[in-house]
Amino acid sequence: MSDRVSNTSTPALKHESDGCSSRMLCVWLPNFPIQRLRCKHFSEACVLYADSGSRTLIVAASNDARLHGIRSGMSLAEAQALHESAVFLPHDAVADASELKSLAELCYRYSPLIGLELSDDAHCLLLDISGCGHLFDGESGLARHLVVDLAERGYFAHVAIARTIGAAWAIARYGHCTGSDRRLKSLPVQALRIPDKLVSRLCEFDLQTIGQLDALPRNSLPSRFGKLINERLGQIFGHRPELLVFLSRLEPASAEWTTNEAICHPKAIQHVCTELLAELLETLKNRSEGLLRLTLRLESDTSASAVLKIGLARPTDSLKHILHVVQLKLDTTTIPEWIHSVHLEASDVSSLQVQQRSLFSSQEPIANGGSAGKLADRLIARLGNDGVVHPRVLPEAVPEQASSVSPLSEPFTEMALSAGLQIASARPVFLRRPETIQVTAIGKNGTPLHFGWSGRCYQIVCCTTVERIATGWWQESGSIQRDYYQAETQSGARFWLFRDRTGEWFLHGVFE
Repeated sequence: MSDRVSNTSTPALKHESDGCSSRMLCVWLPNFPIQRLRCKHFSEACVLYADSGSRTLIVAASNDARLHGIRSGMSLAEAQALHESAVFLPHDAVADASELKSLAELCYRYSPLIGLELSDDAHCLLLDISGCGHLFDGESGLARHLVVDLAERGYFAHVAIARTIGAAWAIARYGHCTGSDRRLKSLPVQALRIPDKLVSRLCEFDLQTIGQLDALPRNSLPSRFGKLINERLGQIFGHRPELLVFLSRLEPASAEWTTNEAICHPKAIQHVCTELLAELLETLKNRSEGLLRLTLRLESDTSASAVLKIGLARPTDSLKHILHVVQLKLDTTTIPEWIHSVHLEASDVSSLQVQQRSLFSSQEPIANGGSAGKLADRLIARLGNDGVVHPRVLPEAVPEQASSVSPLSEPFTEMALSAGLQIASARPVFLRRPETIQVTAIGKNGTPLHFGWSGRCYQIVCCTTVERIATGWWQESGSIQRDYYQAETQSGARFWLFRDRTGEWFLHGVFE
């Protein structure tokens, strides 16, 4: 028997007793490439494409794009003709794999044995939870906790528990609330994890369900459909063993120095940090990773230990640069006297992308940010994480609510920024707080002719067509309706004006 639960509902679940020798949990993330973009504040209709031989085909499409008829496998040109306003982006399979592994790290609190499945149409996490259910008030409680954790990360998931990997996978994708053999036999043949070509071949023989296939003599199936059919049937019902290929979990990179003779001189501390950091970066280099967060702990017998948390704007492996940032942090921190232990740990790491400056350059390579990134790291070390921020575009209709600032040291996606810039391309660079102005317009709802602001009268010589921005009553800002105009005056200055539902006019920005 099995459990199945998703983000949308939590039905009353049935589960087997803890005496079962093996319990497998499958987490299926529907339309994962689109979900990965959506959880990064990417709210537009989105379509992903990839090159396939001489053609460019659609790999994934968001639900709002699917409403326009866009489907996986169709050509890019056909999809663009169906929905011109959608955002079309190249599919990044490497980013999908990296994010799925990140979610696997999240699942280690539920099981020490985790594997994953990554293919074009299936992005799944597989957990061996045998003997783990009692830690979460049963297997149903474990499944619900996992669903909540994924939802907090912005992901929608289907979760199923069964006694075999094949049954858990089938129920998560196609299944029922229970996973008895009778229920499994009612599932479609696609639930056997077989290629699409084989599914089409089975359908030609009117074999639609697992039960219909299981009723046939097993020795006759390989000659007609290949050996994979019997293997998958045996795995889903537990008649054949299936091993889960577990992910190897890397230990956090760290380095430590201890001594019986305590040190207190700043140069001695700096020398120890240099040795430890070189050892730490060598470990990360073997993993092709760069440092994003560093935790420095200084232990003393005479006073409380000091813990310094150092954040970097971009991942880096530059010993010289990180040492400079560490020194800036030490200069602004009260260091305990007579230190007998120094511990360094890479709190957060990321894949390192290095670009060589020139073939014969004696300078070190530029890694994810260059000199601008190094300047940001120095400022963060001096001013703290909240002291250095960057703007971020938000999916809000009201212009003054469509942007915010977040710490520069937080993860930041260039794709989300580019998507936001497409929205805000026709906006002034700097928005003002809406100011009431006097406007003379053509009729009650017509375009403006001239307006008065700051004691001056501006004659409008050119004006764009109206752009209406409206919000629903359920939003926090309430129901808003505005008609915006870009107005150019005789001097060449351009202003952003709007009229609200009451007919009152406001100045919202000036184009530079």
